[in-house]
Formats: sequence, structure tokens, C-alpha cells
Amino acid sequence: MIDLRALPPQVRHGLVFQCFDALPTGESMVIVNDHDPMPLLQQFRFVRPGEAQHEYVEQGPTAWQVRIVRKAPGRQAAAPSGGAPDTVTGYLEADHRRLDAILPEVERLAAVGEYRDAGRRFAEFASGLDRHIEAEEQVLFPTFEGATGMTSGPTQVMRMEHVQIRERMREATESLHREDAGGLAAAVGGLTQVLSVHNMKEEHMLYPMSDRAVQGDAHRQLVDRLRAFTEAAP
Repeated sequence: MIDLRALPPQVRHGLVFQCFDALPTGESMVIVNDHDPMPLLQQFRFVRPGEAQHEYVEQGPTAWQVRIVRKAPGRQAAAPSGGAPDTVTGYLEADHRRLDAILPEVERLAAVGEYRDAGRRFAEFASGLDRHIEAEEQVLFPTFEGATGMTSGPTQVMRMEHVQIRERMREATESLHREDAGGLAAAVGGLTQVLSVHNMKEEHMLYPMSDRAVQGDAHRQLVDRLRAFTEAAP
């Protein structure tokens, strides 16, 4: 049982996701909160789609208990025998998961006053996400547009959302510099919300469409170029 009531609000969601990610398939955990944790449960739908199922054990008025069951393994990108994902969807989904795992640690470090370490980890996150965005805008989007002729469709929406994501990252960086835990929690919360919806659109629409639109040697070259771009030293 995880009792969230005594914890600072800015670390609650990160802790729940860390504990959930450690659960084997079929196992469950119970969280206790001082209000209905519906926003957290909705976040599960976006951040861990298809992996969790929940049921209320107690519903107020002073405490809420919810059992969360891991009903499916964590989403792992399909990989060939060599170990590295060989599709646009597989590779960029894996990069999403890698970056997603950093933010809860940033919140945890800031909550205990370790702002220098939190800043280092957030800088790692921001650098990785910047490279991810640049790989999409300079490699994936032009290739997709050239293969499909769609220049005002999903790629246009993704570019607009990239601007929002970078603004949220700037707000989080400024909060870290001010050692402002409340401001950081708000900025990271906003960033997580934008990323959850954005990543879902990419993973369920744009990436699979790209895998279908680009075939053969051109597809292999596209994945190799994305890998080289995102893994380049900052």
C-alpha cells in the first residue's frame, strides 16, 4: 500500500509510476490519497496505455483507496535479433520511454532540495528531447511529407506542439534555477500533460504511417538516420 497523503503533491505521481513500473504482470498495488485520484488515473491512460486497470476500494469522504493492476507488460519496442528496433515506431517509441523515465526523478530530487542534481537530470532530459524533436523535424517529417505528399497534415500539428513542449521545458528550467518547487511541479505537470497527448498521437498515427509510407532500403536508411541523429553527442 502506498499512502500518498503525507507526501508533497509534486512527487506523488512520479512515485506511483515508479512503483507501477516495478510490478510484474498480474500483480497490483493500492494507493491511498486524500482526494479522488482521477487525474492520476487518466494520466495512466496516456502514459501507460493498455498496461493498467484500476478499481476503487474506498471512495471518500476523507480517504480514497484505488487498486491498480498491471494487466500487460510495459511497452517494449519490437527489436530484431540484433537488439535494436528496426522501425520508426519501434525506435522513436523507445526514445519516448527513455525520456519519460527521467522526469519523475527530477521531481523527486527537487522535492528533497537536491536542486543541483535535479538540474543535471533535467538538462539531460531537455538535451535528449531536443535531439528527438530535431530528428523528427529534420529527418522524419520531410521524409514522410515527400513519401505521402501530406505537408499540412499530422506533421504540421506535431511542429506546433513541439513549440509548446519547448516552452514548458523553458518554464521548468527557470523554476529549477529559482529553486522553486511549486513552479517546477506546475511546469513538469504541464509538460507531462502535453507530452502524453503528443506522444500518443505520434505513436498511434504518425510513426506507423511513416513505416507504411517508406519501404525497402529507404525505410532502413530512415531508421538509421533517426538513430544517428538522436544518439549524436549534444
